[in-house]
Amino acid sequence: MNVLPMKLKPNSLYVSSPVNALVLGILREDKTLEQILTHGNFGLGTFNDLDGEMVLLDGSFYQIRSDGSVSVAPLEGSSPYACVTEFGASQKISFQGPVSYADLQKSIDELILSKNLIYAVRVTGKFSFVRARSVPKQHAYRPLVEVAGDQKEFIFEDISGVLAGFWTPNFMQSISVPGYHLHFLSLDRMHGGHLLDCSIQEFSIEFQAIDQLILDMPHSIEYLSANLDKDVSGDLQKAEH
Repeated sequence: MNVLPMKLKPNSLYVSSPVNALVLGILREDKTLEQILTHGNFGLGTFNDLDGEMVLLDGSFYQIRSDGSVSVAPLEGSSPYACVTEFGASQKISFQGPVSYADLQKSIDELILSKNLIYAVRVTGKFSFVRARSVPKQHAYRPLVEVAGDQKEFIFEDISGVLAGFWTPNFMQSISVPGYHLHFLSLDRMHGGHLLDCSIQEFSIEFQAIDQLILDMPHSIEYLSANLDKDVSGDLQKAEH
């Protein structure tokens, strides 16, 4: 890959807690959505007790629960894990489909000039189908890979909506989900979830390189006593895909 020096508008990705903590089963922290919102208007994550998938679009948090319901999340709610940025696309490119999820990733790959940066990705389009998931609220904390076994999957057909998320380098896998991590939200804000697969007809990709990272480290007893040195990359891969 022939990489030229890049001139970037300074921007940061804020991560409210290392993803390794979530994988180990630390599913509750005291970081409120109002506090998280001070770091950006775009992103994804989850809610305390894994009570649904999070999408942050244009400054509003959406909560997608395992029963398929979507609601605007109250700012006094809290999250054990969220990734947000102030989104301002440096590129917007339109495409015609049909395109599979694998081919969509290849299209985005071509926009990545260096695999040593983070990228915010927003895909808006008309989807032939979307396969997404959410997980039920947890009452007894378990490792994320066990919780994923209880996930509820949804199939949406002929639906317009947005994919929101990030591409993160592999060397950051203890901090954030490596590779593509995208959540879906329908145009009418009635459907959504963690993206598993899709086919898309016509769409645009908005794309932003990020060169700074802000990582919060929680102060809870659960976090402070956890063994975050443990290699949980395999469990993270299973849980996210």
